[in-house]
Amino acid sequence: MSPVIIDRFFLAHPRSANQGYFEHMKFAWRFAFVLFRAAGAAFIHGALPCVFCTSASATIRRLHDELEGRHSKLDPGF
Repeated sequence: MSPVIIDRFFLAHPRSANQGYFEHMKFAWRFAFVLFRAAGAAFIHGALPCVFCTSASATIRRLHDELEGRHSKLDPGF
């Protein structure tokens, strides 16, 4: 595989997020796991409305704030 292809598919985006490949992978996988838990809470809430009333929405807000904070550190004009 050429270095250009490796850079394009594996390194360019993490670099744009000011992260290394494995650092970005860890961040993305943690994010996915948290979203998976929020989806489970929302699924259960759909069947049992008295439980997990704000779990999914609170998780989404927290993740949004975390991403916004990362963006503002990368680009102050964001």
